[in-house]
Amino acid sequence: PNWDDDLSGSSVYARNDVNLNELTAAEREALFRIEQLVFFYVPRICNHCLNPACLGVCPSGAIYKRGEDGVVLVNQDKCRGWRFCVSGCPYKKTYYNWKTGKAEKCILCYPRLETGQAPACFHACVGRIRYAGVLLYDADRIEEIAKVPEPDLVETQRSIILNPQDSGVIAAARKNGIGDDWIAAAQKSPVYRFVKEWELALPLHAEFRTLPMLFYVPPLLPIIASTKNGTYDLTEGKFFGSIEDNRVPISYMARLFAAGNDAVVKRVLRKLWAVRVYQRARSVDGTNEGQATEVLAEVGSTTEDADQILRLTSLARFNDRFVLPPYHREEMIEQLEEPLK
Repeated sequence: PNWDDDLSGSSVYARNDVNLNELTAAEREALFRIEQLVFFYVPRICNHCLNPACLGVCPSGAIYKRGEDGVVLVNQDKCRGWRFCVSGCPYKKTYYNWKTGKAEKCILCYPRLETGQAPACFHACVGRIRYAGVLLYDADRIEEIAKVPEPDLVETQRSIILNPQDSGVIAAARKNGIGDDWIAAAQKSPVYRFVKEWELALPLHAEFRTLPMLFYVPPLLPIIASTKNGTYDLTEGKFFGSIEDNRVPISYMARLFAAGNDAVVKRVLRKLWAVRVYQRARSVDGTNEGQATEVLAEVGSTTEDADQILRLTSLARFNDRFVLPPYHREEMIEQLEEPLK
């Protein structure tokens, strides 16, 4: 069912992928041999951006970002079918419904969210790779961050996300009408841990400057990266290869997840690699745990971090992955009715 995605339509289309522009000829050819070895998928839905391009180009003013949760929606009564949003979204997540004559897009299943239920895609995901949680951010800095140079985009976007444990942030959140249950959810948010605390999750194509609010953990690909004379290259005795010999070139993943900044992706992969080395030392090959702990220290992690990363990535239950409280719809209704009294 994923044939076209797996092969990017055809080798002709795939070789013209703009994300490959910075690869050398040798890296390009190596990448096209990968289809015999491994795939990784990039599920793409609406990013519900902080600076949505679709909203900016809509001449009807039909697209808006909800204040209570940041979900970007298309008002079907206002939409006049201009379709600027279709071409304006750099992620190509808005589409035109030829039957209704209106633009439509992912609504993040907001009616489900309002009652404390996870989105349908969250439930349908067989791999249980989706996480949902509250992120508090400084909206006053959106314009500033959208203007920074490309190499600094990821780090700067991270800086807009606020620490929900900070007393000043908590006070500001309450002042802006955010309830204590939402603040508590932000403090337990798995997304905050991946994006801000562990710095493992990255935005897709940050160079579009829409400040997307969906994040991806780059894949740490399995076992050996290359073959020699038709067999795995074990000349250095490294069954798991290394980050530098990754099956997918670092510069390709950097173009996807770090606005071309290789160093950002390398830091993520090295941290994931360190967690793998540590957990393997503990449970599989009986190697020196002290050496594995040193590997963690080199990437700025502790054994507690490694255990928590393992737990949340591999052993998480539903309530660990989905941390969103029901909405206070009754309060919203009261506020709407007040002028009528």
